[in-house]
Amino acid sequence: MPWTIPDKGEGDNDLQSILFQEHLEVLVEGISGKNCVLSGCAVTGGADMTPEVAKGAVLSNGALFAVAAGTVTIGTADASNPRIDLVVVNASGTLAVRAGTAAAAPKPPARSTNDVVLAAVYVPANDTSIETSKITDMRIMREQGPIVIHRDSASKTQANSAAAVSIFNAAPSIPSGLFLAGRQLRVRAFGNVLHNTTTAMTLTFAISYGGTTIFSDATASYGATADADRQPWFLDFTITAQANNNQRMGGFFSAFGPTITNSTGIGDIGVDEILANSPIGSATGGIAVDSDAGNRTLDIQFTMSAANAAHDWVCQGITVELI
Repeated sequence: MPWTIPDKGEGDNDLQSILFQEHLEVLVEGISGKNCVLSGCAVTGGADMTPEVAKGAVLSNGALFAVAAGTVTIGTADASNPRIDLVVVNASGTLAVRAGTAAAAPKPPARSTNDVVLAAVYVPANDTSIETSKITDMRIMREQGPIVIHRDSASKTQANSAAAVSIFNAAPSIPSGLFLAGRQLRVRAFGNVLHNTTTAMTLTFAISYGGTTIFSDATASYGATADADRQPWFLDFTITAQANNNQRMGGFFSAFGPTITNSTGIGDIGVDEILANSPIGSATGGIAVDSDAGNRTLDIQFTMSAANAAHDWVCQGITVELI
């Protein structure tokens, strides 16, 4: 059971039943979605000083990290007094141990900035093994969405290229075991296109998950009329995990063609110069990517039909939510 405080007499020692300030700070940060666990990362003991940590996913300062299954090493016990250590995922997404100070009445150690706390470990004097009874689960689980797991707030521009290019600044990697049956990924993206050339072009966009394309299509032509006005596009879709290894997608894509610019902003709701304005979806059977067998990249790529210095696309923002 995540984030628990044992009742007196439940754990290996009654010190484990004390509610420390550390517990409350971890709880507040987790509830806010700043530093929390999204899946897995349970810590279990064994016959030595190296507890095991299950694979999982965390948010550290709101950034998504995959955590590979592994072990952590608890330092040598004090000869006279117990201490309390913390097992964490640090701000770089790496497993780490924050060692406490041995004392007759020990307290948890200070955390480093944006540590995601997984467990508190009671280390008795002269201890040589960390059994599960000495481990208090401190994971704050955010298992109910929606919660933002990726955002791009810096614009990305691509000009003079006919290559397939991701609209993400860095395409998100969805950790193994996170996007399983019953979960959804909701994606919203927006930007604009400049078509200031007489070369007719189309824009193809493709959505992929785990290296498998789930949708791809091209817009109507931007035509052979040069236009110095930028025109908007908008993309909104949801991928549903119907099983751990089956995903279906549905959404909407809209793109405006060359026209006069609005007095405020871009686009013109008074005309019908639409290049794309349609629901989009996956094939009936969806795609078959096992989300529990490895980290999977979610990507969106734009491809212009020709390279031209007077034609570019801009992505001004993307959010990816886990639901």
